[in-house]
Amino acid sequence: MGSYADAMENKGVEKERADGLESIVRSLKKYISDFDALYDVVIENKNYSKVTKDQVMKYFED
Repeated sequence: MGSYADAMENKGVEKERADGLESIVRSLKKYISDFDALYDVVIENKNYSKVTKDQVMKYFED
């Protein structure tokens, strides 16, 4: 059973990962206009290899 501190740490890690994904997508979007090509590049990164197309699309469409 995890503690409150563990839960808060995990929440922080999730937030950091989401912020990182947003940064990567917004940066790549300047150079790669095709969504599928951009998605392929994003999932090559081991930290984001399991993100869904919907997660990436969230930042691609903004």
